Amino acid sequence: PFDEKQMSDRLSDRVKRPVIISYTGKENSAWKYLSIAASIALLLVTGILLTDKEPEQELVYYETIAVPDAKTKITLPDSSIVWLNANACLRYPREFSEQVRQVEIKGEAFFEVRKDEKKPFIVQTDGIGIRVLGTTFNVDAEPEKTEITLLTGKIGLYKYTNQSQMADRILLPGERAVFLKSDNKLSISTVHPENTISWVTGIFKFKDSSLADIMQELQRAFHVKIHIQNENLKKQTFNANFTEKETLEEILSVLQISARYKIEKRKGEFSCNKYRMLNHKDKRLWTVHEKQDLINRETYKKNWECCDHSQILHC
Repeated sequence: PFDEKQMSDRLSDRVKRPVIISYTGKENSAWKYLSIAASIALLLVTGILLTDKEPEQELVYYETIAVPDAKTKITLPDSSIVWLNANACLRYPREFSEQVRQVEIKGEAFFEVRKDEKKPFIVQTDGIGIRVLGTTFNVDAEPEKTEITLLTGKIGLYKYTNQSQMADRILLPGERAVFLKSDNKLSISTVHPENTISWVTGIFKFKDSSLADIMQELQRAFHVKIHIQNENLKKQTFNANFTEKETLEEILSVLQISARYKIEKRKGEFSCNKYRMLNHKDKRLWTVHEKQDLINRETYKKNWECCDHSQILHC
């Protein structure tokens, strides 16, 4: 087989050695000119080969950080779309290389990757690599824990200790992978992937979901802390659809009708606690807050019964 490097080295060495042309008479003049022409051609070929072996230019990288309490949309050089959740950071090149499309992510991001079978798309986190061709998935990459949720397509997951071409796990739609860097453990579970990207779409769909799980999704989407003070309250399950991009306060108020909890907001954090049984025979013992809570609940219930844009059932 043709060895370009070996040929280039031989040509370079040949050019460095002097060309000795000997002739004794007119009969050798033709050979003289042929030898000179051959030397010139040799120089030209060598110059072409050396020019072709110039090193590739280094990639120029951008780094984008989403501002707090907001999401940021980025269009990559290959037209793939990335949504960054609050405080997330994406590092990507101005132009992808000819072999691969590779980016780095810290924090939460949703990827809509354009399909290109000749050029795989790789997302690198602190502990695990994600290899795809074209798909949609969500990544939440923290220093010690990374969550990947797949909506469409397939993705291969590679632990940072994996040096082979074989993926540690192939993720299918509706599956979520959680990687713990401390013990190099990768676990898989089945989820409702639509709720994972509620922070992008503003749509929430809960089916047989505990109040604790619902509050966890709301925390992620609205960047707040929500505390449930009652253990029994955490275990209550609900079916609920919120499809009109309701605010957090609206969603909590609707859930309040069935869950029968009261909401307190202090220093930007929400606290939910179970209502205590009120003595209806002696309303004089009710506190001002309890009376207002009851009025609010009845008002929410009346307003809710007039609306049909969402549905909620207490199980």
